[in-house]
Parts: sequence; C-alpha cells; structure tokens
Amino acid sequence: MLRINYILPKSGANGPGTRYTLWVQGCSIHCPGCSNQDTWDPKKGYSASVDDIASEILRQKDIDGVTITGGEPLDQFDAIYSLCSKIFGKISIFLTTGYTIRQLIWLKYDINSVVDILCTGPFREKRICSGSWKGSSNQEIRFLTDLGKKQSKMPVVLKEFFIRPNGSVMETGFST
Repeated sequence: MLRINYILPKSGANGPGTRYTLWVQGCSIHCPGCSNQDTWDPKKGYSASVDDIASEILRQKDIDGVTITGGEPLDQFDAIYSLCSKIFGKISIFLTTGYTIRQLIWLKYDINSVVDILCTGPFREKRICSGSWKGSSNQEIRFLTDLGKKQSKMPVVLKEFFIRPNGSVMETGFST
C-alpha cells in the first residue's frame, strides 16, 4: 500500500512535458519553507495499492511520464520501489527526494535503477531557484537513462493552477 496526498493526472509544471504527478503522504525531513507541508503527516491522505496506481498510470493517454514527489517518497521506500519497478521502461519516471545522494547510498536506497530522472537534496528556502525542475539551487538533478537525458531538453513550465474537486485552488510547479 502507498500513502497518497494527491494525484494530478496531467501536469505541465512538475517535470519534463506532461506528467502524471503523484504527491505521497508523509515526510520525515520537514524542510523549513516547504510548500507542501500538508503532505508531512503520515496519517493523513489515503491509501491505495501499488498495483492500482501502476495500472492507473499506464492507462493514461498523452503523458510524457510520471513525477513522484511529496512529502518524502522514500519514507515509503518499499512501495515506491515496487511502483517504479512496475512502470520503469514503459514510461518516464521523475522522482524527487529530500535525501542527498550520499544519504541514499548510506541508507542503501538503490532507487537509481528504476527511475529516469532523480532530484536529490533537501529544499533550502534561502536558495530558491526557478527555471528548472528543482525547488532550490542546492538540489541536484540526475538524468539517469537515455529517456531522462532526452527529456532534459524539454522546456520548463514554472507554474500552473488547478481547481480541485473541493473548489480550492492548487498552485503547482517549481517556481518562486
């Protein structure tokens, strides 16, 4: 099972091209200034099976990939690894994590083999940047596969707005 905060089936501001964007629920890092603080509490959100989410992603039409963000996706490592394994090679996967690459190695999180694009490092409010698919300049983006490298050349959309089913406005993207 995967704990989820929100799913946006089509987004142009959460990675290269049009992406199915999945915000996981729960974060142990709690970066100061985080714009997704509603994703921190692991008891909120809802649960969904990894198989159901993988099937839903693969049924999507006219998308360039999936973005998995949060919250902290790797706080649910087993479920995220399973999800990525089920869809890797069929669709581009962009994963953001607040863990640094050194922490991933230390924690033995071998996520590199099942994602195309990996953004690592905690969000730093004083280092906010725009014009890229990361929130702050200390974060590092790695294009790990040929598909990831190809998508690195796609234009960056900074921000978009959606009206959620409950009527609230959602702002998303990587801009200041």
